Amino acid sequence: MLELIDNLPGDTVGVSAHGELTAEDYRKVLAPAIEGALSQHDKINLLYEIGPTFENFSAGAMLQDALVGLRHPLSWHRIAVVTSHDWISNVVQQASALIPGEVKAFEWAEQSDAMSWLTR
Repeated sequence: MLELIDNLPGDTVGVSAHGELTAEDYRKVLAPAIEGALSQHDKINLLYEIGPTFENFSAGAMLQDALVGLRHPLSWHRIAVVTSHDWISNVVQQASALIPGEVKAFEWAEQSDAMSWLTR
């Protein structure tokens, strides 16, 4: 499940992942939030929290995750992935050259550092 994170700047979309993520989570939660932010800003930031309650991605969720960045390749300013899962940090670091905008992985305890980095 994806939940929106409230009280972020208008040019920043934030989501928190819990349990299993599905393609529907991306279509019903993340995509509309991104479209809404892009209707008011040319470039946006993404705060993506994947913490201890996250279990896994379904195959459809992995495809939707890849498509999120590709749908608006010139619209990303910064993407911060805050996670308690080492394998996710490694994937983010390895894939950062393929992901539009600046991308950085943060440890779970570095949530405030991630927000500071996004808003610079």
